[in-house]
Amino acid sequence: MGMGNYDQREYERRERTISEIESDSDDQPNEYQGKITFDDGSSTSELLENLQKIKSNES
Repeated sequence: MGMGNYDQREYERRERTISEIESDSDDQPNEYQGKITFDDGSSTSELLENLQKIKSNES
């Protein structure tokens, strides 16, 4: 069989493999748990002060 020839068995094998991977994959859970909060009440100067505090604690 030359390059580019259609091989039904190979196609079916690949499709089965792909569907098994997709159905058995735990990489992407259906549910996400956690909490997200946004605090947009801070001024720019407060944010910069917090950044400086964080940077000083890292070193």
